[in-house]
Amino acid sequence: MSESFYPLIAILEVGLRNTIDNQLNRKYNDSKWYENTDFIRTASRYQIDRISEARTNIQASKKEITTGRIISELTFGFWTSLFDTKFELTLWKNLRLAFPNCPKQNRNRKNISSKFNQIRKFRNRIFHHEAITWNLDVLNSYNNEILEGISWLDNDLLNWIGDLNHVGETIEKYRKTIE
Repeated sequence: MSESFYPLIAILEVGLRNTIDNQLNRKYNDSKWYENTDFIRTASRYQIDRISEARTNIQASKKEITTGRIISELTFGFWTSLFDTKFELTLWKNLRLAFPNCPKQNRNRKNISSKFNQIRKFRNRIFHHEAITWNLDVLNSYNNEILEGISWLDNDLLNWIGDLNHVGETIEKYRKTIE
């Protein structure tokens, strides 16, 4: 069951990362926004530590530190942490633009933070090989939440996902076992 969620989570994670990176590039007018003094003043210790860890991991791989490598090395937790209350007045005005397809009534920091942090917790259970649930309604709900999150970022990603989404088929295949 967990395996069937991998493609959806990967697409959501990369889509979220790329669109937030784009918004922070625009906000700071700097492709290395993570080194920008204004961002560093805004960031919490958590974000600074994750950026430092990204650099360390790249160096440990004996690779050149590039913007692309830093961005891709940052964790899903890093990206979702940018929706924390602390950033309501500093980053949210820009980050909300990462969700062009989110209905206006849902496009507030609290809703976005809640949705993506719930998905992050579910993702972590899957990626750490923990049990996710025996409840079919919960599995269908996570599938819908992830798809909705992807659609809020970019409808083209949702269209592209097509053949990669096997969650529904997997639920049906294992329905009797799960029930």
